Amino acid sequence: MEGQDVITTDGNLFLNFTIRNATQGDTDESFFRSFPGKNSPYTTTQAIALALVLGSIIVGTVIGNILVCLAVFLVRKLRKPCNYLLVSLAVSDLCVALLVMPMALLYQISGNWSFGKLMCDLWVSFDVLSCTASILNLCMISVDRFWAITKPLKYGVKRTPRRMIIYVSLVWLGAACISLPPLLIMGNEHTYSETGPSHCSVCQNFFYQIYATLGSFYIPLLVMIEVYYKIFCAARKIVLEEIKAQLHLEVHCHLNMEPPAAQHPVAPAANRQLNSSDIQTSQDSPPVKHRSSSASTTINVVFYSFAVAHHTV
Repeated sequence: MEGQDVITTDGNLFLNFTIRNATQGDTDESFFRSFPGKNSPYTTTQAIALALVLGSIIVGTVIGNILVCLAVFLVRKLRKPCNYLLVSLAVSDLCVALLVMPMALLYQISGNWSFGKLMCDLWVSFDVLSCTASILNLCMISVDRFWAITKPLKYGVKRTPRRMIIYVSLVWLGAACISLPPLLIMGNEHTYSETGPSHCSVCQNFFYQIYATLGSFYIPLLVMIEVYYKIFCAARKIVLEEIKAQLHLEVHCHLNMEPPAAQHPVAPAANRQLNSSDIQTSQDSPPVKHRSSSASTTINVVFYSFAVAHHTV
């Protein structure tokens, strides 16, 4: 009886193990068969290809923005107030890659929102917040460059760490003012269905849509267009002034090296006759006028190079 019980127990264990493996295999096969989901607009092959492409974009975005932040924090030469906005831009893009894009990938492939209403509100709010902050960071960077080019001396003194932190705070505060109203007041669009697909989207209120699109896209776009046009005009003016100064310097150097003939009066006939010793002495001695002209030309060129380098800095 004891041997029969042992055999029976071993047989039951083997049977349970076989059933469990078969059930797990069926589950895996059913998962791969229904991978995109019944509401997905893609086939299994298309869904896998799309997941690989979008997944590689997410990984590249995360790695690139982390490297930007590490470079600014670790390299002493990059640890300047002007790079604070670049770090803020990298952080906003990193938030998009970590908090928004993975769930958007699953939502896009499956065609169904299966994370609930709370996650829908958080996901949409993070989406609007990080994307708006990224655009506003680009706008603030353009304004900072415009002031640095048009007012290099005056603005260079004012570009302190405290001022740049204030700029970064204003950027994120503006992004929060656009992303929080649907979460706190109006609510986002979330539809749940047991038979059909569930959906999640940002608040579709007409006035909020106008407010959000103006604040997060159109107004920053117009500001960046105008600011970069002014930067182009200022840079073009600086280049033309440098070319004009260089041409004036070249003409001045040419006049110094070749003085007019009126400055060399013709000597009388009695003084033209020179003996052989005088001719030999004059040939051995270098021309003093030419040396002084060359020296003055070299000094002018060095002074102009120093002035241009100082103006560029």
